[in-house]
Order: sequence, then structure tokens, then C-alpha cells
Amino acid sequence: MKLRALLLSFGIWLLGSPIIQAQPATTPRYRNLVMEGGGIRGIAYGGALLELEQRGVLAGLTRVGGTSAGAIQAALLAVGYSAQEIIDVVNATPVQRLNDGRFIFFGGTHRLVKEYGWYRGDEFSTYLGELVARKTKNAHLTLGELHALAQKEPTRFRDLYTTGTNLTQQRVQVFSHETTPTMRVADAVRISMSIPLYFRAVLLDAKNKVITGTPAPSQPVQVLVDGGLLANYPIDLFDYPRYLAAGTAAAPDAHGHVFNPETLGLRLDRAEQIPLDGAPAGRQQLAPYDITDFNTYMGALYTVALENLNPVQPADWQRTISIDFLNFSPKIKRISDAQKKQLMDSGRKGAQAFLVRQQAQR
Repeated sequence: MKLRALLLSFGIWLLGSPIIQAQPATTPRYRNLVMEGGGIRGIAYGGALLELEQRGVLAGLTRVGGTSAGAIQAALLAVGYSAQEIIDVVNATPVQRLNDGRFIFFGGTHRLVKEYGWYRGDEFSTYLGELVARKTKNAHLTLGELHALAQKEPTRFRDLYTTGTNLTQQRVQVFSHETTPTMRVADAVRISMSIPLYFRAVLLDAKNKVITGTPAPSQPVQVLVDGGLLANYPIDLFDYPRYLAAGTAAAPDAHGHVFNPETLGLRLDRAEQIPLDGAPAGRQQLAPYDITDFNTYMGALYTVALENLNPVQPADWQRTISIDFLNFSPKIKRISDAQKKQLMDSGRKGAQAFLVRQQAQR
């Protein structure tokens, strides 16, 4: 019971709690974009995307991917939302609507024990389906159908890749038109943001079909939760030969990976960490954490656990835009319009700093 209470407390804490004028792009052509998970901090991505869009950096994207909060914004990009439209969606999203479920206390306790999450997460799936329908006229659009749209209208739609943590198989699982073409876009994102203990886990059958209701007694079940557990910043999503530009030769490593210079990543970091990450050799250490109270203690614990579970390779920093999350907690909670603007401005500044640094290296 003590362990269960501790895990519940940690899960609830985790989720409760001058602009440069746009210029023509002078950066390498990117075809892939990956966004890290980060809870409410992910609001900052709107500003970064707006800066990149105005610089022409997003124009060549054919694939977008991400985890948790990053998967949400990746999905919006994939189905045709512009950066400004994503900002508008973020500003209008009723965060409190996402904490769903009848009889919050007693119902939440039952769901936690039986379904591995306090809140249902159904409202999120419905809401994302509504957003998908605004651009595609189909709230139940599948990853395969999105791929067909991207093939037909590549300047409007993009392929989507999201990550989930398969607790049953103890591994990261990627959802895309290549792996799960019949899965709904909304379900792929719902899996990726299924924060353990907070949102109900998503159950899949042996063929990766979402199980609704109670599984049959003999039915094989896979339990899926937030991709951020094992792949919070999946910058290597497209580090395979099949994703390289035509005519590009690269020798895969022992795991079949190659470095893809056409991938750009967005990630969220502490202000103290960003200078260390921007060093020529990339990150060599985590920045010290000043612990003064319970919140900073939990923040330090969250950081060291997540960063060591999701290490970034030295070469990845040259394709990573680091964004200062301004000491905001990742907790899912309502924040003011002024706070949203602060995060978006920080995202924009992070993109600007990356582009300036990249230009200086040319």
C-alpha cells in the first residue's frame, strides 16, 4: 500500500503541478521533425514552430514525430495545421476537460487499480479527433489514411510517427503507417500521452488493435503507456537508411542506425542545462539542481531519472533546438494566457538561437 501511494503521489505531482524579424531560410533542408515530451511545457513548441515556419524551415517536412506533448503537436502538423493555428488551438484548449471520469474519487480509485490510471483519457481522444476532423473531415482518420493524404498532397499533409511504452513487451513501440496503418491518429497520440497512473493505460490486442471495454478472459493483452518513459526525445526515429535522401550513402551501425542530417529536433531544457548542451562536444553532464523544497526535490528526481533513461548521443545536439521551459512544471494544469505567451516566446527564442548558431557554423 505504501508503494502504491508513493507511485500515485508521484504521478499526480508530475501532472498536477525582443523577437528577430523573420528572414528567408538559410539552413539545411529538413525533411523530418521530432518533438520531445514535456507536459504543459510543450506549449513552448508553438513559438518555435512559428519561427521555423516563417524562416521556411518547415516547408520541406515529410515526416513528423514525437512523444506525449510532442506527439500532440506533431499530429496537428501532420494533418495540416499551420504554426499559428496550433498556437490558436493551444490557447483555446480547455485543459480541465481532459481530466475525465465519473465519480472522480471513488471512480478514480477503481480505475487506478483496475485500469492503471486515475482519469479515463476518453475526452482527450474525442477532442483530438475533433481537431483532426477540422482538417480532414474524418475524426477517425487512420495512420494509413493520413499517409495516403500525404502522398496525394505532400505540401499539406505529413506522415506521423508517435512512441509508446509497451509495458507487456518491456520496450518502446513506434506507431505509424508502416507499423500500424489501421490505427486511428487519435489513438496513436492517446497512447503516447498516457501518463502512468494519471491516464488509463491503452490496451492493444495481439494485432495492435485498440481494445475497448473489458478484454475477454483468454484474450492476449498488451498494456501501453506514455512513450516518454523510454523514449521521451526520440530524435533517432528516422535514423535508418530508408529515411535518407535518395543518393545518400551511409554505413549502418550494429543496430542498423545511421545519422540522418535531415532530422531536426525540439526539446525542453532548464536554462542551466542549455549552455552545457550547446558545447562543441555536446552534453557532458547534467547541470546541478538547487533543491530547496519538495517541488524542487521532485523536479530533480524527475530530471535525473528521465535524462538517464533517455540519453541523447553527442552528435544529436547539432540537430537539436533546446528550449528553456522557464522552470515550469510538466504537470497538466490550467495556466494563464500570459504564462502561455512566456512559454511560446521562449520557444521562439530557442529556435532563433539555433538558427543563428547554425548560420555561424556555415
